[in-house]
Amino acid sequence: MLVKKENNQGKDSLAAIIVAAGYSLRMKRFKPLLALGESTVLERAVDSFRKGGIKDIRVVVGHRANELLPVLDSLEVQAIVNSQFAEGMFSSVTAGVKSLEPEVSGFFLLPVDNPIVNQETLEKLQTVFFSKKFGIVYPTYQGMRGHPPLISKHYVKSVLNWNKPGGMRAFLEQYEYDVIEVDVVDQGIMLDMDTPEDYYQMLKYCGDIRVPSEEECYALIKQANTPVKVINHCRQVAQLSCVLGSCLIKSGSFLNLELIRAAALLHDLAKGEPNHAQIGARKLANYPEVAEIVAEHMDICLNPDHPLTEKEIVYLADKLVIDNQIGQLQDRFSGPLELYKNDPEVFSKIWQRFSNAQIIQTRIEQLIKKPLHNLWKAELGGKLNG
Repeated sequence: MLVKKENNQGKDSLAAIIVAAGYSLRMKRFKPLLALGESTVLERAVDSFRKGGIKDIRVVVGHRANELLPVLDSLEVQAIVNSQFAEGMFSSVTAGVKSLEPEVSGFFLLPVDNPIVNQETLEKLQTVFFSKKFGIVYPTYQGMRGHPPLISKHYVKSVLNWNKPGGMRAFLEQYEYDVIEVDVVDQGIMLDMDTPEDYYQMLKYCGDIRVPSEEECYALIKQANTPVKVINHCRQVAQLSCVLGSCLIKSGSFLNLELIRAAALLHDLAKGEPNHAQIGARKLANYPEVAEIVAEHMDICLNPDHPLTEKEIVYLADKLVIDNQIGQLQDRFSGPLELYKNDPEVFSKIWQRFSNAQIIQTRIEQLIKKPLHNLWKAELGGKLNG
């Protein structure tokens, strides 16, 4: 179905359908009304389309519709109530598509948990849609398709008649011959919000995290009377953490380098005090995301099923830096393990720290596809000691 579009059609003939009818089961919180910056996720999705020049915006609601309808009324967008939302997302897609008038030439389709799309991305999709003879336009980032696709009105009847498994994804897969991909510089098209971890990554991407500047970090260090030797250690940990973070970002990880740098510079803020990790975290109460990393830089709680975060990066870098020199994990831990081999409680704690560091190092090496000692040589102009 190669689509021939009339020349007199423009962006005013396009609609946007935002699907916001689901239960948010994996998130365990109602996604459309979660905060995202100074607005909610739903408001951010609507705003994305408005900035992209789309006036006809429709939101399909179902679960907790009574909470969303007043919001949509205030946003002055059309609400489509899907009474059959419990049947799954495709029922909401069809409810939205069914609402389209004949004069609509095409529609964007966006799940509410993919709310961040740049204005330039939407404008580029529209330009391609009206200038090329393809009925389905996907944005891609680094070769991967994201949201939202822009779909011709010629598929409306086929969507409404679709009754096979696999939902909208399976439906669109039938028409690969009518697809054109548009490469965009917009990581947001890949970000969704299925889980709390996804939500946290989205907050970071939006810059909705308070991070002290480097100047502020040193002011906090000075205020805490941190010893010079410790400051030098923190500087090296920060440099190493940023190298690790940069390489992981290049490999596809979603990380905030500014958060990494600040947490690494401040991780030993209270060094010398009992339970210095917790004391340091309390001193950083105005920067909760930084404080969380500082609190776990000694003893970390790992979840192998979750993506690596800034917390793991700083933890490993701290273990690899001996005083202010990069070393190997074995060098760092062999002495303490030998010293406390007859003290089961202390030995167990040291061994757990060693084990956690090894797990993180292995995960990083798998992601960046090179051993860390090669990384030091390439990025820092040196190699591991020992």
